[in-house]
Amino acid sequence: MKSRRARRFKTGAAMAGFAARLFKKALLGKAGKFTAALSGGGTPAGLFKKLSTLPLPWNRVVFFMADERLVPLSSPESNFGLARARLFSKIKIPRRNLHPVKPGPGAAAAYGRELLKETGGTGRLDLVFLGLGEDGHTASLFPGSRALGEDRAPVCAALAPRGARIRRRVTLSLKTINKASVVVLMAAGPAKKEIFERALLRDKKIPAGLLNPRGEFYLLFSNRE
Repeated sequence: MKSRRARRFKTGAAMAGFAARLFKKALLGKAGKFTAALSGGGTPAGLFKKLSTLPLPWNRVVFFMADERLVPLSSPESNFGLARARLFSKIKIPRRNLHPVKPGPGAAAAYGRELLKETGGTGRLDLVFLGLGEDGHTASLFPGSRALGEDRAPVCAALAPRGARIRRRVTLSLKTINKASVVVLMAAGPAKKEIFERALLRDKKIPAGLLNPRGEFYLLFSNRE
C-alpha cells in the first residue's frame, strides 16, 4: 500500500535521527535478510553517524549504494568510501554484506546482477535512502539524463552534467527505486528548499519529481544542514 509523508526539521541532526529510526523500524519489522541502498553526500553523512550508534542485527543487513562515481574505493569522491568511514567501519557487519560498485567496463550491468542475486531476482530493495541536488537530481538521475528512461535494467550507467568533477556514474534506475518497500528522500539547507518543494509537488520536470514508490515514501527536509 502506498504511503507518502513529508516531514520538516529544524536541524540536520533531528532529521538524521528520524531517518535512522525509520531504518530501525523497517529492519526490525522484517525477518531474515534486509536489503538497503545508501547515498553519498553531506546529508547522508549525518544519518550514517546516527545509524552507527544503534545496536541492530547488522548481520542481516545487505548494503548497496544508490549511486556511485566510477572511482577507486580509496578515492575521497567514493560514496562507498564515505559510508565505510562513517558507518561500515563502526558496526559489526560481514564484509560479504557490503556491495561496492567495482569501476571498469560493464560496472552497471555487474552491479545489477549483484542486486538481483541478493533480492532473489526481484530487484526490490527493502529501503532506499536518497539525497536531493539543487538541480532536482536524485541518486545519479540528472535532468535530461538517458538513465531516466531505463525501464529494464535495475542499475544503469549515467553521466553527470558537464563541469562535474566525476561525470561517469552508476545509479539505481528509477524503476528500481520506485519498486522499493521504503524510500526516504532527504534534503537540507536554504539552497534546497525550493527544489524540495517541487519534489514534494511531484514536478515531473525534475528527476526527484518522478519518484513514485509503490511502498512507503518519506520526504524529509531540514532548515539547516
